[in-house]
Amino acid sequence: MVDGIPKYVSVRDHLRGSVKRMKEGAQLPTESQLCARYKVSRITVRHAIEDLIREGLIVRSQGKGTFKLKSPTSSREVINGRIRGFWRQQHDLGRTVKTRVLGNRIVKKADIASKLGLEAEADLIELERLRYVNGNLQQYVCTYLPDAQFPEILEHDFSDGSLYDFIEGRYDVRLARNEVVVRIENVDSRIAGYFHVDKGRPVLAMDSTVFDGFGSVVAFGVALQPPAYSEIEFVINSVPDSR
Repeated sequence: MVDGIPKYVSVRDHLRGSVKRMKEGAQLPTESQLCARYKVSRITVRHAIEDLIREGLIVRSQGKGTFKLKSPTSSREVINGRIRGFWRQQHDLGRTVKTRVLGNRIVKKADIASKLGLEAEADLIELERLRYVNGNLQQYVCTYLPDAQFPEILEHDFSDGSLYDFIEGRYDVRLARNEVVVRIENVDSRIAGYFHVDKGRPVLAMDSTVFDGFGSVVAFGVALQPPAYSEIEFVINSVPDSR
């Protein structure tokens, strides 16, 4: 303790200033290097680093190091009375949205088929993507759809554009309802690598079940948000009183 201030607080405050001057995505010195720089113990350095992680300034990746996070933009997803999808919503706000398609394939998953109202052995399209807004990774999403109903999805390039727009335009399907469940999920090693966090890190997750105008389920998806973008805005409108 120096002048009544715990050592880790002094280290944290000094390190915070150093990190803010670093480029986004830059790697911090190792714990050993920080111990030598500040002449403190490893426990003190770890305490300071944990505080900066909680502030959303840096992120630790197992086996890789600690990095400065990219500055979050005010591009939280908004859930309201309209079904626009993430791409359309962000694009309409004037943001640059890019998609990295990780996979677009046929799979058989009995639990997902059940959510889509299909037989356990039904062929499902699994569309797996990373979504970037203004250059920042903001979402991992995996969407499942019936192959028998939407076979052309397998041939389409979704690196730029909306899945929902494609479904409505190509198949003349009206997306009428979206049921969303928000929860916490601990990420596996693969997703942790994309998000630059440790395996098992809890992140915000959204399960989305989309229905057409006839009440049939047309898609089920799971979206995971990196820690720096764990905000969702809900807009709830009142229904006029019919009395």
